[in-house]
Amino acid sequence: MAKITIFGMAGTGKSSTGQEIAKRLGYEYHSHGGFFRETAARLGITLNELDELSKTDSSTDIECDKTIAELGKNHDGIVVEGRLAWYFIPDSFKVCLKCDFETRTKRIADREKKDLVQVQSETKERESAIYERFNRYYGITNFEDEKNFDLVIDTASLNFEQVVETIINNLKDRKII
Repeated sequence: MAKITIFGMAGTGKSSTGQEIAKRLGYEYHSHGGFFRETAARLGITLNELDELSKTDSSTDIECDKTIAELGKNHDGIVVEGRLAWYFIPDSFKVCLKCDFETRTKRIADREKKDLVQVQSETKERESAIYERFNRYYGITNFEDEKNFDLVIDTASLNFEQVVETIINNLKDRKII
């Protein structure tokens, strides 16, 4: 059984893809966002409030990151979705889902039924904060660098089924599954 990590910025399809890969392989699915939501619920605050808190207090981010690292050390047969999952589970098969900013933000706006301009502004702000935090916590300045990954897929040019099949076929070709 393998360890598979899926990276992607908001709107690339990482959660849907990760869930489907886990389902097809009979693996457990875990999400950094899920751990983050659990932390917010435990603290009795909203996800937005936790995101704001994370700008000045690293403990919640680091707690979620440690959870992912421990998961990777102690389990096989997992799919873990998160921006730094590849970093914390170095022996995983690392998948990068990428997509141009316009397509990503249109997907988010459609999914959340929000104004595209608002989503683009929020996404730029959120991604800037993410870059700053990852640099501050771990000295990682370019977590999107394709050299970090075993497989890079542009989800703007493929449909969902094609993305999933590309990953599964790649895992089979490399005799990982």
